[in-house]
Amino acid sequence: MFKFAVLTLLCLPAVVSTFECEIDGIFEKGCKSFIRCKDGVAETIECGEGYVFNEKIEDCDLIENVDGICGEYIDCSDKANGHYPDMSSFCQTYYTCHEGAFHGHNYCPQGLVYNEELGVCDWQQNTYEPCGLKPRPTEK
Repeated sequence: MFKFAVLTLLCLPAVVSTFECEIDGIFEKGCKSFIRCKDGVAETIECGEGYVFNEKIEDCDLIENVDGICGEYIDCSDKANGHYPDMSSFCQTYYTCHEGAFHGHNYCPQGLVYNEELGVCDWQQNTYEPCGLKPRPTEK
């Protein structure tokens, strides 16, 4: 018979091979993960269940301790499965709902907004209002 010990981790680090660390700091931040550079070594940090990135401490923290987008909870009980633009961030973030549950926020790369029609982050000129600059076609 095997015995297993369960260990709850707040953050799960992993070495990143494609990100080059020219300076120490936090990069490619998202609510559930970020890259920490120290002494030229990049490490991806994945926040555990119930934890998100906290800008103030530059680490994973309990969601209730976090201000801003990562600390916001969205009620998904009446939403279909999918991704939705987050209007409070002017569509620079989007959130995921699945089976009536909120699955967190995601950041678009700098300069991009969430394009709901394509389901990806895109340039404003390619995205319909209210997230982008393209006027919606009028129905006939």
